[in-house]
Amino acid sequence: MQKTPETQKLTANQYLSQALLADREINRKIDRLADLYAACTRSNTMLTQAPGGGHDSRSFERRMEKYILLRDEINADIDTLVDLKTEIMKVIDAVPDEDCRCVLEKYYLQGRTLRTIGEEIGYDKDYVFQLKRKALSMVQIPESSL
Repeated sequence: MQKTPETQKLTANQYLSQALLADREINRKIDRLADLYAACTRSNTMLTQAPGGGHDSRSFERRMEKYILLRDEINADIDTLVDLKTEIMKVIDAVPDEDCRCVLEKYYLQGRTLRTIGEEIGYDKDYVFQLKRKALSMVQIPESSL
């Protein structure tokens, strides 16, 4: 059975997880950007040290183009992530229970584990898991995100 847009509604967990997934993707891109920067630096060093200025300037230019495109893509992704986190924070703030809000924020926006959250707020991991389930049942996903 093929899913239609009407049947592809996000669960609360999926909706809230978007920020962490986007954050991880940005971090992967930043790692690739660092690799490209290192490659550009090596290419530039080889070009300047080669007799006659080097012959591989096109390779350097291609790497720089990739670097600039990826940098711009990361900046756009960060802008989108900031907007997404702002929206998610509003959704979390609408959860009526303070402990539930705390668990959601630490888990979905800060990327903490249930065990770590429990240590921070003075509950065991199992109780934090129950709070998370309770909190997810209270989440109201904005219509625009469905």
